[in-house]
Amino acid sequence: MTGPQSLSRIERIRLVGLAALIFVILASYAIARPATESLFLGAHGADSLPMAWLMVGVGSLLVVTVYNRWSASTDLVRIFGVVSALSAGMLVGILLGLQRDLPGMTWALYLWKDLYIVVLIEIFWSFANSTVPEDRAKWWYGLFCVLGSLGGMAGNLGVGWIAQATSTEQSLWAVVPLLVVGGAGGIGLARWAGVEADGPKEKPSLTDGFAVLKNSRALWLLMALIATTQVAITLVDYQFSIAIENHFPDADVRTAMIGKVYASIDLVSISLQLATGPILRLLGVPLVLLAIPGLLGAAVVGYALVPRYAAIAAAKVASKAFDYSLFRAAKEILYIPLSHPERTQGKAFVDMMSYRMAKGATSLMLLGLVALQRPDLTIWLTLACVGLWLWITMKLNQQRSSAEQAGS
Repeated sequence: MTGPQSLSRIERIRLVGLAALIFVILASYAIARPATESLFLGAHGADSLPMAWLMVGVGSLLVVTVYNRWSASTDLVRIFGVVSALSAGMLVGILLGLQRDLPGMTWALYLWKDLYIVVLIEIFWSFANSTVPEDRAKWWYGLFCVLGSLGGMAGNLGVGWIAQATSTEQSLWAVVPLLVVGGAGGIGLARWAGVEADGPKEKPSLTDGFAVLKNSRALWLLMALIATTQVAITLVDYQFSIAIENHFPDADVRTAMIGKVYASIDLVSISLQLATGPILRLLGVPLVLLAIPGLLGAAVVGYALVPRYAAIAAAKVASKAFDYSLFRAAKEILYIPLSHPERTQGKAFVDMMSYRMAKGATSLMLLGLVALQRPDLTIWLTLACVGLWLWITMKLNQQRSSAEQAGS
């Protein structure tokens, strides 16, 4: 492991700053997510989730267009600061609208919740991939994930207490100061240890972003991998939403229970994240990427055999914990050898579009199952996605191995 004494002053500032940013921003999301999901389920029910996911997919297209025009010529952590501040302002507007019972506010809140976090997370990892060498990334990325989970645990445990002490809607006000702090931290980090983009100063168009993706086989495989994993995880989320809606009809109690489930996810994630460095060193990135869908598939089979609330909660914990720990670190390492356009513009299309457009695709699948009156097939569709996940991972490992042999 590369010790702290080998890091320059700028590198130390970046690493400490990034660790602080991921803690604060995931603490904000840990409060926003349970409260938003609880309010949405109370107002519209789980049956409305597919439509909400379609809206998120459209919103992602608009957001990634703006992001790509900005990221090529602006320091990434400066963008992080500005987006945090804008997200805080938007949330204040939505909360004021909720207080006045304006129509559509729960839909707007759900859309805001899914879009703000994916932008901030992708900015974070794009900056990390541009500044952290691969030998250090295997250790430091695990640390970033740990601190993010600690922030998440603080938020997930706190949101239940705030919701039951006040209300679910009032708990969302706690997100605003966290976003303000994250915004100020991002702007400060850009000033002291930022990195100017290598791309052209003129603003790239949407077609330029697609051109980066079109010319990179690695990005296409990564897009297929991420999309498939997110479809599988979203299918598990949907089944969990139905179960928790049925078991906990009271909104504030439901918020607390959702927070506890996500706190469990953070606890399992931290355990895996602490071991990320040794695991990646011992097993290597290719084997880790293969093991994750295999283990998740076992959890989904467990729910298929025992269709109880505890079983689907366990499957949700497993799906999210792997996504937030080993899968995140291993996947991000795959971006490091790529060019700057691939790590920024291309990565934005792969990650932002895949993560959120996958929810849109999943919603169409679920609407189709409902139309066929076969929602019971959801679990088998989940298992099919896990199988596809394994196959794409093998193809990606083969491509990475070929690229390494060609470069040696």
